[in-house]
Amino acid sequence: MLETLTIVYVSAVTVLFFFWVYGIYAFFRDCRRTYVPKSRQILRGWRSIRTEADEQELDEREKQLL
Repeated sequence: MLETLTIVYVSAVTVLFFFWVYGIYAFFRDCRRTYVPKSRQILRGWRSIRTEADEQELDEREKQLL
């Protein structure tokens, strides 16, 4: 009886372990495919806004110097 219970327990833990590992893998896969590209897009947007603002400040300074 103890041997059967041990086999059932070990096999159940093994099955749960595979689902746990697959969950971690799926999370990283989703992050790589969705969140990383979106964050890069947001950073590019912020940088372009910052560079446009810097260009406008330079134009205003040049006008003030003239």
